[in-house]
Amino acid sequence: MKKRFDPGKTALLIILINLVQVALIGVVLLYLIDTDEGAELLSNPLSMILLAVTAAAVVIDSIIVFRSRGGLIRTGHEFRLLEDTLARLEKLNATLRAQRHDFMNHLQVVHSLIEMDEYKAAAEYIEKVYDDIKRVSRIMKTSVAAVNALLQAKLMACEKQGITMELDVRTQLKDLAISSWEFCRVLGNLIDNAIYAVLESDSEKFIRIELYEDLWHHYFRVMNSGCPIPGELAGRIFEAGFTTKGDRGEGMGLAITKRIVEEHGGTIGTAREGDRTVFAGRIPRQQVSVEN
Repeated sequence: MKKRFDPGKTALLIILINLVQVALIGVVLLYLIDTDEGAELLSNPLSMILLAVTAAAVVIDSIIVFRSRGGLIRTGHEFRLLEDTLARLEKLNATLRAQRHDFMNHLQVVHSLIEMDEYKAAAEYIEKVYDDIKRVSRIMKTSVAAVNALLQAKLMACEKQGITMELDVRTQLKDLAISSWEFCRVLGNLIDNAIYAVLESDSEKFIRIELYEDLWHHYFRVMNSGCPIPGELAGRIFEAGFTTKGDRGEGMGLAITKRIVEEHGGTIGTAREGDRTVFAGRIPRQQVSVEN
């Protein structure tokens, strides 16, 4: 199996190599100090300058790499998210192609049933075909293919786990002021969190996703029927490293979601509405200048 490139580990390895180099320079200096030849060499200003420059270069390089490690890690996350999004798009495209391929066959079957005066059987057949088409068409409402693919993937995941998932999409996200993969990251983390919550609960397994807009913002809401978040923990769920999932959680999903939303001038929070837990947020719409 081909291993993935991990920018974070690579940066850490470079830092360790640089530290080893610094240690070796220190060992060389100690050796030179303890020997007559070394003392004579150290008395030469040019030699001291070369050693100082070498040590400083290694230290500065380590500092630069360490400060860049966060950016490398973020780039690695974005790359993996893009890979995941492309995979979902391929699955969505395959589903649509399969439906298109089957459409003529369905028409032939219905036509034959009508010719045989089997109207009841034809109606039942059409109803089954319609349910199958509706499952895909209801998530094809936005103009962002990556979001459509994400919703389809999460919808299928919920169906496999016995979770009822409702979609209420009232926006095409045409002027979304955030990259599609970052918005998928926000929605994906919230939906995954909702799936975990309902699977851990003994009540009904229900998730509702709402996407809508007004003149100034795009809004998103992910509602679930899982257990309520304890009041003493509600203020900490967006903290990095905080998790209620024990060993199964890293405590980074909601923290990353909050960071992305706020970096684009948006807000996000959680509340309890009746017997439902809701994560809701908004992101300003991209302003399009109009020339006179």
